[in-house]
Amino acid sequence: MSAARIAGGIVALLAGLLLGVVVVLSFTRENLVQPEVSVAGASGRGEASPVVAAEALIGRSNLLGDRVEAGQTRGVSVDTDGGGRADLVFREGVAAPGQLTSSWLTIGEKEAPILPEARRIQGISSLPYRNAASFEQPGGRTWRSLHNDQVRYGGGWIIFGVLAALGLFLFARGRVKIAEGKVGTTIKRFSATERANHWMTSSAFVVMALTGLVILYGKPLLLPLIGEAALGDLAWGSAWLHMASAVPFVIGVTMMVVFWLFHNIPTRLDWEWLKRGGGLLRDDGKNPPARKFNAGQKIVFWGVTLGGFALLASGLLLMYPFLLLGYGGMQTAQLSHAIISLLMIGLIFGHIYIGTIGMEGAFAAMWSGWVDRNWAKEHHSIWYRQMTGEVGAQEPSSAEAAPGERGP
Repeated sequence: MSAARIAGGIVALLAGLLLGVVVVLSFTRENLVQPEVSVAGASGRGEASPVVAAEALIGRSNLLGDRVEAGQTRGVSVDTDGGGRADLVFREGVAAPGQLTSSWLTIGEKEAPILPEARRIQGISSLPYRNAASFEQPGGRTWRSLHNDQVRYGGGWIIFGVLAALGLFLFARGRVKIAEGKVGTTIKRFSATERANHWMTSSAFVVMALTGLVILYGKPLLLPLIGEAALGDLAWGSAWLHMASAVPFVIGVTMMVVFWLFHNIPTRLDWEWLKRGGGLLRDDGKNPPARKFNAGQKIVFWGVTLGGFALLASGLLLMYPFLLLGYGGMQTAQLSHAIISLLMIGLIFGHIYIGTIGMEGAFAAMWSGWVDRNWAKEHHSIWYRQMTGEVGAQEPSSAEAAPGERGP
């Protein structure tokens, strides 16, 4: 068995195990925020009392609203009733947090008229945001549930699912070889400008993908490992690097449209290519005909182009909060940004696979700009004939080759 197949099997196994963990967690984890810190209080005689703690919390809230009263708004002591003093002690750990949070879902007679109502509560605010006066925004509960559960776990399904599928395909199929072998002469496929733009765009996307994953998964995955201070610094740097990388990414996508839009217009030929699986399942080299870009490459092009501009639009809305949208619009923009990003990561995994380890000879197209003639003839036969003028299957001699078609 080849090293590529072994590597594919290892990737499929590891990604499959991680996918299994994500699937189990996504169906078993309770969608509840459990308290991690409890509050205790002590009376003037030093007796512990949860009643005193509750009164002290009420007192602290009152002091925040009326700062002329005696007490400390940031200290540990407050004057609860004008007589004794109650000291608040914040301690880690809550007895039976799961049972406590589940009890919150029980609606009693007193709570029934209040809890089901989903209405916004607003007041007056001096903050320079038009939505800052909204004290309670019930739609935020829906956003939080979608963000923390469907989007986060769905992202795990996409990332590990695609990796497992690609690894399994490589393990079962092996690399797509050049059926007739390398002939030794090459034909130019991409110019230096096209390749430089491709690598600039892809590098910016990788940076944005990594920093975006830090922002999305940092709290549940990295916080327990590196702590709040390190995560805060990492998230801060990731946010700025994420926004900075958007500039070369958008420029690169725009240039791709200029370079390759004409070559990526869908045709009937693409449907035939898809029906035959692009020739990826056969070894005889009789692949479906394709022009400069086949149907698979066109899918990547349109996915990156449409997805890239959608990320630009939603990203700008997030960079300038509430400039054009209210709370509902901002929540939609944030969820859309995350979902499109995760889908694009899965798409690019497939693109990277087929352009590197998945297909022999494909990487040279974007590395040196020159590809082996047999590779071009097998995978892009129509484009090859247009470039060389060759009609038959035989490789033209060096004397018959058009100028500029031979590699250095």
